[in-house]
Amino acid sequence: MHTLRVILTLFILYALTLGPASPVSGRFVVERATPEAVEVFTMDWSDWLKEPYDSRIEPFNYALDAAMQRTEAHPKDLAPPYLLKRPYRLVAPYITERGRALAAAPLTGVAWPDHVRTPFTIIPVVRQVRHSKAELEAVLDALMSPAGDPRILGGHIDVERNRAVIEVNDVDLQLRRQLAQEYGSDLVAIQWSPGEARDSLTTSKAFGDRLAMGPLISLVGAPSPG
Repeated sequence: MHTLRVILTLFILYALTLGPASPVSGRFVVERATPEAVEVFTMDWSDWLKEPYDSRIEPFNYALDAAMQRTEAHPKDLAPPYLLKRPYRLVAPYITERGRALAAAPLTGVAWPDHVRTPFTIIPVVRQVRHSKAELEAVLDALMSPAGDPRILGGHIDVERNRAVIEVNDVDLQLRRQLAQEYGSDLVAIQWSPGEARDSLTTSKAFGDRLAMGPLISLVGAPSPG
C-alpha cells in the first residue's frame, strides 16, 4: 500500500507539472505530443488481463504469425501487423507500393480452435504508414545502445500507432524535447512507469515486445485502418 501511495503521489505531481492528462484506449496520456516534445503516457493492462478467451481468434492468430513472417522477410516495405476485434480483423501496415501488394495478399492455413480442424483464408486490411519495421527497430537500437540516455530502461514497437516506445521511470521536458528533435514527435513516445526498477522494466520490455510480435489482439481504440 505504501508503494502504491508513492506511485499515485508521483503521478499526481507529475501530471500537475506537465499538464492535463487524458485516458486513450488503455493508455493514460500524461502529456500529448507537440512538434517540440514527444508524448508521455502510462499503461493500464486491467481490461486486457480481464479479456476472456475466444476460440474464434485462433485462425487470426495463425494468420498473424504468417503476416509477421512476411514482415520479417520485407522489413523495409512493411511494418508489424496486428489484430483488432469486434469484429476480428488482421491489419497489415505497409510503406511502399511493393509493400502494399505484399500486405494485401490473402493468408491461408489451418487452425484448431477447440481442437476442431478449421481451414481459413483471411484477407488483411491494408493500412499505409510512415515507418517501416526496419526503421522502427533501428530507432530502438540507437536509443537503447550503451551510448543512449541512461534513463531509458526498455523499449518496444507500438504496432498500432507505428512508433517506437521507450520505457522509463523518470522523465522530464528535456528528454521529451531531445527525442522530438532527434527523431520527430510522431516516431517516438515515452511510456512512463513510476516506481519501476530495472528488473521489472526488463520484464515489461519483453511483454511489450510480445505485444508487437503477436499473436495478441487490440482491445479498443486502434487507429482506423482506412
